[in-house]
Amino acid sequence: MFTGIIESIGKIARWKNNGGDVRLHIATGKLDLSDVALGDSIAVNGVCLTAVVLPGDGLWLMCRMKPCRYKKPWSVKYRHDPVNLEKALTMSTRFRCKPSCFDPAIG
Repeated sequence: MFTGIIESIGKIARWKNNGGDVRLHIATGKLDLSDVALGDSIAVNGVCLTAVVLPGDGLWLMCRMKPCRYKKPWSVKYRHDPVNLEKALTMSTRFRCKPSCFDPAIG
């Protein structure tokens, strides 16, 4: 599950076809990857992708071709294009929002 709140801006470092699927290498910028494990979900431009390699200079994510045909996580297919990144929520994630998000009277 994701909040839809962008945690960091990354860049597409490279991509490659992998047996009908696509693997993206994302330079994650300031996104803290210390708590990310293989198989974790990362939203890239709002599309949930799976972490398959954590090389230390970002991460490799896999996208199955069928979902990617309908909603591509990269809007422009060029290296170094910026992408919005968000890690999935965990059971211990605290979700906070300003009260004004919910009550227009609080300004």
